[in-house]
Amino acid sequence: MKNENIKKSLNPIINDNSKILILGSLPSDKSIFMNEYYGNTSNQFWDIISSVFEKQKIKFENYNEKINFLNKQDIALWDVYCSAERIGSLDTNIKNGNFNNIKELLNTYTNIQTILVNGKAAETAFKQYMKNQQLHYKYKYVPSSSSANTRYTLSEKIEFWRNAIET
Repeated sequence: MKNENIKKSLNPIINDNSKILILGSLPSDKSIFMNEYYGNTSNQFWDIISSVFEKQKIKFENYNEKINFLNKQDIALWDVYCSAERIGSLDTNIKNGNFNNIKELLNTYTNIQTILVNGKAAETAFKQYMKNQQLHYKYKYVPSSSSANTRYTLSEKIEFWRNAIET
């Protein structure tokens, strides 16, 4: 019997020119269903990332345009977890997570200079992963792009992300 609460990450979006790796925790149910990072339109990721680089939100026509935009900015996407139990899409519901092999990814794509962890759940998981892997790599925390993160306004999130990317 298949456990419907086991969620799996998507394949990384990365190429040899990628310099920034953005790590989430685990895609939402909608993103998994759509097979697209940040596929839930209520997630503010695409508004944040386009505003950081273009100083305005871009209305992307489709997912390929989003990926092309990331490639142009030398940004890679992946998740800390390759799978986990989770009811619904909230990070607070993640249990028994299994890590993606981030170390291997970084060894393969050696141009990565900056790792951004998208939200507290991703940061906590990444710290645990680094400890277990003896991975000596600096990272920067950025507030979660999820609309469930109401601690910051969209404008504040954009500024946090801009500062993390530009410094």
